[in-house]
Amino acid sequence: MSAEQIPQQTPPGGGPRGRYAKSEAVRESILVACIEAFSVSGFHGSTMKDIAQRAGISQTGLIHHFPDKAALLVEVLKERDLQMSSIMRSTDQHDFFHAQLDVVRDNALRPGLLQLHTTISAEATDAEHPAHELYRERYDNLRTYLTALFEMHQAKGLLRVDASPRALASLFVAALDGLQLQWLYHPEEVDVAESLQALVDALLKGIY
Repeated sequence: MSAEQIPQQTPPGGGPRGRYAKSEAVRESILVACIEAFSVSGFHGSTMKDIAQRAGISQTGLIHHFPDKAALLVEVLKERDLQMSSIMRSTDQHDFFHAQLDVVRDNALRPGLLQLHTTISAEATDAEHPAHELYRERYDNLRTYLTALFEMHQAKGLLRVDASPRALASLFVAALDGLQLQWLYHPEEVDVAESLQALVDALLKGIY
C-alpha cells in the first residue's frame, strides 16, 4: 500500500467539526461571561480583561472572537432577541398577551439576562451608548404593536377603561419592566406573570 493509499486518521476533535464545536463552546462561554460582567458592572464598568477571565480564556482569545465590548453587547442582545422571537413568532394578535406571559416565565429562568436587560436599558438612554438605537427601536416597536392591539380591542368594545390605546401601550411596557425589576430584588414576593395577568384582566374584558 502506497503512502497515498494509507487512510489518514484525524485526531479526535482535530477535524473541521471538532474545531467548530470547540469554537462554538468557547463562544458560548464568552457570552455567558459577558452577561455576568455586564449584569454586575454595566457596559461602561466592564472590561475585556474581566470578561476574558470569567470565560477562562486569554484577552487575545477573546478579541479573536469579538473585537470589542460593543460587539459583545450587540451579540448578547441579539441572542436574547432570538430566544424571545422563538416564543413570540408563532402567536397572532389574539394570543399576544399569552405569549408575553410565556416570555416572562422564560425570563425567570434566566435571571442573568434579565439583570443585563435592566442594567443596559437604563445605561442605553445615553445616545452615545452602543445599544441606544437597539433599545430605542425595541421600545418604539413594542409600543407601536401594543397600541394597534389595544385599538383593535377598543374597536370591538372590549376595553374596560376609557383611555387611549397609546397610553395603555406605554402602561403595559412600564408594568413589564417595573415588575421584572421588582422580581430581581425579591423573587419570592413578586410574581411577574400573575401581576401582568391581573393588569390584562383589568384592561380587557375576559378574553385572556
